Amino acid sequence: MRSKAIDSPTQVSQLPPPEGGSKPVFTLTLHNRTLQLTREGGGFVVLVLGVGLGAINTGNNLLYLILAMCCSLIAVSGILSEIVLKKISVTAQPLRSIHAEDPASLFLTITNGKKYFPSYSIHISAPTDARGRFALESPLYVLHFPAEGAVQKSIRLIALNRGMLTLDSLKISTGFPFGFFIKSKNIPLDLSLVVYPPISPVELPVPNEISSDGVGLIQSRGDELFALREFQTGDPLDNVHWKSSAKTGTLRVKEFTAGGNHSFTIFLNLENVKTNQPLSSQSLEDRVKESASLIFHLIQRGDEVNLKAHDFESGFGNSEQHLQSLMKYLALVKLPQSPELAPR
Repeated sequence: MRSKAIDSPTQVSQLPPPEGGSKPVFTLTLHNRTLQLTREGGGFVVLVLGVGLGAINTGNNLLYLILAMCCSLIAVSGILSEIVLKKISVTAQPLRSIHAEDPASLFLTITNGKKYFPSYSIHISAPTDARGRFALESPLYVLHFPAEGAVQKSIRLIALNRGMLTLDSLKISTGFPFGFFIKSKNIPLDLSLVVYPPISPVELPVPNEISSDGVGLIQSRGDELFALREFQTGDPLDNVHWKSSAKTGTLRVKEFTAGGNHSFTIFLNLENVKTNQPLSSQSLEDRVKESASLIFHLIQRGDEVNLKAHDFESGFGNSEQHLQSLMKYLALVKLPQSPELAPR
């Protein structure tokens, strides 16, 4: 029996952070600092230029004082925003196992290492990921960080592919104090995650249903002996009834009744059964997703499951620890005979 897998993955896009509440009109990047001029800030700069031209043309001392005050506001804005971003550190830990295409929470501890100065109005987001491995549902906003204090928050992460995921930095930014400029920088983050395959709805097998197409091959193992039948390709040798086979001269296997919890074997075949060639990358992902979905839902149903692949075979089990070990293998499995996809 071949289970039904969903072919179209969930589409996820990186959401832009609502920093400053308006679109930047100018961006300058230098030494891990990015300065963005907001629309309000652009209007203020135009106003300053106008006051400066008026002061030069008229020689009015009051206009010179207004110009000096406006320039000092710009200078103060730069100094305060730099103080706000200084000595901010973040540590992160997932609250549960992470499956691809499924939002999961990251628990963040954000620490302000400054001794005397608090920080205000900080947005925390992920830097742009050129490889498209992950996205955040929305940036995190924290209004106040006390001096030498820590704030604990959670943020929703969406990993787009299974496998190892390393987040080595986060982006923090602020428009404090006036919102004329948005200053941001990247801070280090040491977080490595194993992203499990995505889980999709599948049609669960019933006992005594056997697949022979090599995709998510399933065999069931019941509780009580029900009947004997001739051996079929894919039957496990431990189900062979040797006494009956010796009498008849043909292999015969035991069938079991459907009662209580059942045991299923999931076969992960990484070769095309027609050509005996390694699967394409997309076919591999489809089979891994199908196998992971079957294992997850069978264990949730209370059945015992074991997994067999070209380089791996587990025992039977239905505990949470057993599920995690199978998901970890499926998260990291790669095609054999392919140097660029060799297992890590």
